[in-house]
Amino acid sequence: MAAQSKKDFEAIETYNKLRKKPLTDTQHDANELKIAKNFFDRINEFRKRSEEGFKPSKLFMVWRVATLYGRPIWEKEAVVKLGLAGDKVKYAIVMNTASNNKFLWNIKHLIRIKPITFPNGFPTEEDAYGTFLKQNGELVVSSHLKVDPKELEKDPEIEKKKLDPRHIREDLRVKWNQSYPKMY
Repeated sequence: MAAQSKKDFEAIETYNKLRKKPLTDTQHDANELKIAKNFFDRINEFRKRSEEGFKPSKLFMVWRVATLYGRPIWEKEAVVKLGLAGDKVKYAIVMNTASNNKFLWNIKHLIRIKPITFPNGFPTEEDAYGTFLKQNGELVVSSHLKVDPKELEKDPEIEKKKLDPRHIREDLRVKWNQSYPKMY
């Protein structure tokens, strides 16, 4: 165990020495070094954000990007539980909790996750009918989008006039049995 940790320590030391010196004598091409530098810059940026008191998003927007054909049953059940199994479903909203993150981690290859941001502040109950969720994850609160909740309720007079599937079937059956009127 001690020999392995000594080798690890030496590897870390050599890495740090190479990182401080320009890598001119190595056989890597410039494009690979540029990609590696970009990668390490992004890691340093994430570390700085976490040290500065970065606050993660409270909600995630999740959508499915892969088919469920040929996937194991537990992955299919997880996607169904999210409500993303149908073709017409666009996205699901998931809270950013430890249990949900563990759940999403199991199907990370089937989904894309975007944190939801609130550029106009977190919406209140009065703002609930005037919000719009953009594709980039911004939840916009706008007075132009406000809708009166009473307008969204169903009108009983209109509901009476609507035909349910049973009435439609009965009406079509009667017409079928009567056949077409004789034109000649």
